[in-house]
Amino acid sequence: MIDEAAIQALIDKQAITEAIYAYCRSVDRIDVPLGRSIWHDDAIADYGADYFQGPGKDVIDLICRQHEGLISHSHQVTNILIDVDGDHAGSESYMTGTMRLRREGKELQMGVWARYLDSWEKREGRWGIIRREVAFDHEEIREVTPMGRALTSTRDRRDPSYAMIGRLSEAV
Repeated sequence: MIDEAAIQALIDKQAITEAIYAYCRSVDRIDVPLGRSIWHDDAIADYGADYFQGPGKDVIDLICRQHEGLISHSHQVTNILIDVDGDHAGSESYMTGTMRLRREGKELQMGVWARYLDSWEKREGRWGIIRREVAFDHEEIREVTPMGRALTSTRDRRDPSYAMIGRLSEAV
């Protein structure tokens, strides 16, 4: 016998997982429309009082604007746990972010390890975040010696991945 509820839960979890991945892609490719698409219009983001607390879509604008001043950056999410209850869900995603910058003639790498604690709602068939809290686990900044390899990625829609996976250029 087919368990329709279990199949729907898997479909919902996959949709939420892809939205979490899209968030990281949006800040790495500085793709503001993609980043804004994972939030519902009334969503709240809490990245800590010392960084950002306010509308979810506005945090994307801030992060992308700040990333424009960096040499490079890369964000990953792992250990995604999702609990679905009808049209509501909660998730925890472990995030690792590395950013390269130049300061006072030195190349530095900043590392941030945190967890995204998200509340989701499915509205009109689309999952979106209604609240995100970020739990910071640790962070560091250190001087690095670049290997000298040319960067082949771009931080916009000219990145080769957009041609490879065309649907990612569309909002989630």
